[in-house]
Amino acid sequence: MCHIILLLPIFALPLFLFLPREVALPVYIAVSAVSAALYWLIWRAMRQPAKTGIEGMMGGFGTVFQASEGRTKVFYQGEIWDAVSEDRVSLGERVKIIRLDHMELVVRRSA
Repeated sequence: MCHIILLLPIFALPLFLFLPREVALPVYIAVSAVSAALYWLIWRAMRQPAKTGIEGMMGGFGTVFQASEGRTKVFYQGEIWDAVSEDRVSLGERVKIIRLDHMELVVRRSA
């Protein structure tokens, strides 16, 4: 389906065979303008950073859900994750996700 959008200006070329030039040209220009706007929107959407998966988690912020010696749990986007932190964190504190290491978040205190 997305490839059809890319070919709209080509699909509109037969207008010149069936319509007079005075009608076909404005219609073709309109189709080309709509195509250019769609190309720009598609290009912008493809340039956005990842929002899902591990890549989407990096740099995100979570809240410490449980903080006891040796066990830290972080609440991030509706999920509770096991976490490890070099800093001492307390319950309810906001932390930044640095990386994911064997299904365990590595977090740091947020500034």
